[in-house]
Amino acid sequence: MEELESSIGMRACKRELWNVNHQWNFSHLWLSIVDFQPVGNDTLREQALRRWKKFPKYVDTEIENLKVGIEKGYSMPKEIVELVIPQIEVLTSYSLDDSPFMSPAKRDSSEIFQKEWEKLVIEQINPALSKYAEYLQSDYLEKARTEGSVLALPNGNDCYKAFIRSSTTTKKSGEEIFDLGLEIVNSNSKTIQELGKDLYQLDDFAEIISRIDTDSSLYFKSSDEILAYNNAILDSAKAECEDWFDLMPSSDVTIKPYLPHEYGSGSYESGTENKPAYFRINLKDPKQQTYFDNEKLSFHEAYPGHHLQLGIERDIDGLHPIRELLGFQSYMEGWARYAEQLAEEMGLYNHKASLINRRAWPSRGMVIDPALHLNIWPKDSIINFMMASGMSQSSANGLYRRSIVYPAQLTSYDVGGEEIKALRKLSEERLMESFDIKEFHNKVLENGSIPLSALRIQVEQWIDNKLTSTNAKNEYAN
Repeated sequence: MEELESSIGMRACKRELWNVNHQWNFSHLWLSIVDFQPVGNDTLREQALRRWKKFPKYVDTEIENLKVGIEKGYSMPKEIVELVIPQIEVLTSYSLDDSPFMSPAKRDSSEIFQKEWEKLVIEQINPALSKYAEYLQSDYLEKARTEGSVLALPNGNDCYKAFIRSSTTTKKSGEEIFDLGLEIVNSNSKTIQELGKDLYQLDDFAEIISRIDTDSSLYFKSSDEILAYNNAILDSAKAECEDWFDLMPSSDVTIKPYLPHEYGSGSYESGTENKPAYFRINLKDPKQQTYFDNEKLSFHEAYPGHHLQLGIERDIDGLHPIRELLGFQSYMEGWARYAEQLAEEMGLYNHKASLINRRAWPSRGMVIDPALHLNIWPKDSIINFMMASGMSQSSANGLYRRSIVYPAQLTSYDVGGEEIKALRKLSEERLMESFDIKEFHNKVLENGSIPLSALRIQVEQWIDNKLTSTNAKNEYAN
C-alpha cells in the first residue's frame, strides 16, 4: 500500500519528461545490462542482438520525452545537463576494443557473433549516443531551467511532497524535516566540541573540523594504498559483525573501483545471480582522500551497512516475488546511517578523527535538501553549510547536484537512521536487562526493506511479546 500510494503521488512530477541525470541516466542502465547480457549459444546470441538493436529506438524515445518536457515546462537544470553531455561523449570516444559496450563480444567464442556485435556498436549504439549528446548540446541545454528547486516545475509543491513520501515512507513535511535536521546538527556539534577538546585541546567546532582536514597524516599517498586500506577494513568489519549479528549474508561483497567514464565518490551495487555485489570506491586523487572518509564509507556501504542488510534480504525465503521490485530508501539508507554509529560501538574506526567526522555530517542532508527545494537558502548558503562539516567544495557541489536530480533522497538517510535508533532506545528502555542486541538486529533485518511505519509496528510487537514471555516465566518461577 505504501508503495502504491507513493507511486500515485509521484505522478505529479512527470519524471520521465526531465530524465537527464549525471548519476543514473539511461546510459548507466544499459551499461549495467551489457556487463551481464547472456551470450554463449545461438539462442542467447540472437536474443542479445535483438535486444540491442532496439537501443537507438530507446534513445529516440528519451529525446522525444525531453522535447515534450520542454514544451510543458519540465526540464533538468543546466548545471546537470552540462555534466551529462561529456559523460555521453566519452562513451563514444573509446576505441572499439576498449568500449564497455563490447562486453558481450568479448565473452563469446563465436567469430561471426563478434563481428555482428562490432557492427552493432559502430553503426547503431555509438551513433545513437552521439545523437543524444548532440541534442542536449545544441537544443536542450539552452532551454533547460536555471533553478535547482523542483518548485520551478509545474505542480512543484506536490512533486516535492511526493518525493519526500517516496524517499522517507513518512508524511513529514519539508519544513518538519528541516527543523529536525537543524536540531540534530546542533546536538552533534556540541559532541564534536567535547571530542575536540579531548583530542586536540580545541573547543571551537570550525577549528576542530579544520584540524582533521589539514592533518597530513590522515591522507592517503597513493591509489594502491586506498585499495589496500579498504580491503583491510572490509575484512575486519566482516569478522567483527559475527559478535553483533545472528544473521549474516551468504554472499560476499567485492571492491570495484570506478572506471574512467564513471562518476561517484562511493556506492554499493547489489549482487544478482549473474554478478557479485560490489562496493564501489574512487581511486582518483588519493592525496585528497582521508582515512576517516574511507572508513565511514566502507561501514556505510559494506559491513555492517548496505551489504549486510541487503545480503541478508536476498537470503530470506518466502518473500513475495513483488518484493524484488520494492525497496524503501528510508529503511535501507536509515540502516546504513545506523551502521555508521554501530561501527563505532563495534570498535571498527581506526582513527579518533573518524569519531569527529562521523558526527559532522549526519542530518545535514535533512537540512540542505528542503533548504534547496523550498527555497529557504540560496545555493551558496547550502554549499557553505555542507562545507562546515569538513566536506570539500567539490563534494558539497556533488551533493547539491544530487539533491537536484534526486529530491528528498538525502533526507531518507537520517529520517530512517533516527527511527532505527529510536526503536533501539525504546527496546533498551522497556526490556532493560532482557535486551539483546543480536535479537534486536534480527527483528529489524528479518523481513528486509519495509516502510518505517511497518518497522515500528514490528519492533513494538516484538517488545510486547518478549515482555509477556518474560513475565509469564517469572510468574511460573514464583
